Amino acid sequence: MSRDVKPSLSVCIQALQTALAHYDWLVASGQCQQEDMEEAVYMYEHELAKLIDIYRAQERRGEVAIPLKKLLQPPYSD
Repeated sequence: MSRDVKPSLSVCIQALQTALAHYDWLVASGQCQQEDMEEAVYMYEHELAKLIDIYRAQERRGEVAIPLKKLLQPPYSD
């Protein structure tokens, strides 16, 4: 992966976490039905897991500026 793509990987991870938090808020606030969001949440979580794996590999090689531990927010920080 080129050096130009790496910063955007951390941005994508943060954006997916924010989107997932927004979906949780929508369901909790009664703005939509949980069943309506399940497919979107599943796809976002699946993509987030793939990005985390890529980022973790880059972190092992010392190619990232932000440690994954600082980048992830609960519940994804586990």
